[in-house]
Amino acid sequence: MRPRLFPFELAWTHAAFDAIHPEGTALGLGVRSMYPARFLDDTLAKLPVEQSFGIRLALWIVALAPVFTIWKLGTIASIAATDRVRVLDRLLASKIYAVRQLTLSFKTMAALLYSQSMEVRARMLPPRGGTRRLVPLRTKTEAGDASGPARERAREGGSHEHAA
Repeated sequence: MRPRLFPFELAWTHAAFDAIHPEGTALGLGVRSMYPARFLDDTLAKLPVEQSFGIRLALWIVALAPVFTIWKLGTIASIAATDRVRVLDRLLASKIYAVRQLTLSFKTMAALLYSQSMEVRARMLPPRGGTRRLVPLRTKTEAGDASGPARERAREGGSHEHAA
């Protein structure tokens, strides 16, 4: 059995996931009501040791990053919500590849939880009732500006002006 997250790690998870998917976004629902700390704790308990260690390391990097990214003494859970977003942005723009990738994997874990919500899924799907084209497709011959080789291609197969 894998070790479970400590209470302070649960608080870090909750704060970091909330910064990634806050309330009041375009999808309306935030991740806060989805018990992010419990989700991560359960997931880490089921993962193989290497992956569990990597995600936990990512949590520690995100949690302790305010000291190194925005020069504020504290953890991700103890700083303001706006500062949390700045910390994550700076981690994702880090010059150190491992920091960027571990932060991205942590963000992916938040997305996995977020996409499990049926309410969020319903808002992500396009409305039923058919598809609409945003831009009508026209061939060069319809536009009346085909000449030379383009006119030949248009006669042979009606190629589209944006075709490769």
